[in-house]
Amino acid sequence: MLKITCTEKYLLLDREFKFNFPHEYTEYQQLNQHEFTQLVHSQDVIILSDLDIDEQILSNNPNLKLLALCSTGYNHINLALLKQHGVQVCNIRGQAADAVSEHAFAFMMNLIKRFPQQIAAVDQGRWTQSNQAFYLAGPMRELKGKTLVIIGKGDIGLALEQKAKAFGMHVIFSERKHAQHCRAGYVPFDQAIPQADVLSLHCALNAETQHLIDHAVLNHMKKDSLLINVGRGGLMNNADLVRALESQKLAGFATDVLTQEPPGADHPLLNIKHDNVLITAHIAWATDEAQQRLFDILESNINQNIQGIAQNLI
Repeated sequence: MLKITCTEKYLLLDREFKFNFPHEYTEYQQLNQHEFTQLVHSQDVIILSDLDIDEQILSNNPNLKLLALCSTGYNHINLALLKQHGVQVCNIRGQAADAVSEHAFAFMMNLIKRFPQQIAAVDQGRWTQSNQAFYLAGPMRELKGKTLVIIGKGDIGLALEQKAKAFGMHVIFSERKHAQHCRAGYVPFDQAIPQADVLSLHCALNAETQHLIDHAVLNHMKKDSLLINVGRGGLMNNADLVRALESQKLAGFATDVLTQEPPGADHPLLNIKHDNVLITAHIAWATDEAQQRLFDILESNINQNIQGIAQNLI
């Protein structure tokens, strides 16, 4: 009988797993790292999202066969260490392409119409006080004819491309920064960035993409361009981004991810002096439909891999 522990059930639907092999299942709503070390021992399968698998956890679980991630991203996982201990790792794929691309598109629409300003004008009574039937709090533009530059040509980037083209946008996929060669279907990074009316980030976070958007990149963007991040917080250099926004080098910025989650009250991106900024709490993936797909994929990943059928292994 295999032992399975879910360490962060709060991220998943309130639904029971159906494993098709003999098992003993334990779940916790949300362990911290210390509790993880103290409470989870002798398991064959561990389900987690944000916690770290280190030498101590592996020592506590010498029979660990499978680490089943509740997320697509795995930049926090030491794959080399797990491979050294013979532990397989699987992640979630394909469940949130529409959910996340819709979120990015909603950001795009809100920023280009300057909805934060337009709504604030009503909420703060400025429209009422103006005695005007028409009160435009900030200039609005149209998406049609604008150039969208997407960094990351996975499922989410491709889904966003479809939505943008339906609105009449011109879409470019940027090649990797510092790439020696440009692949077919891409535009070199240094040529793509200056063309962007909207730049949207959908790439993985790794050593190559850490602080991808920095002072040099921001300086090459159009002054009236928009920046959207639904990838990972570490893709942006926060200090450089704050300076660019507060000096009005960008017309707007929206993100669903930050370097620290949850952020402290003093997080620099929560205190930007700019009237066209939107921040959501890492929820782009969390539509009802995407959460259902995530649960189904996670359950299937475990069932398949335990039976020796490779599925979504990293």
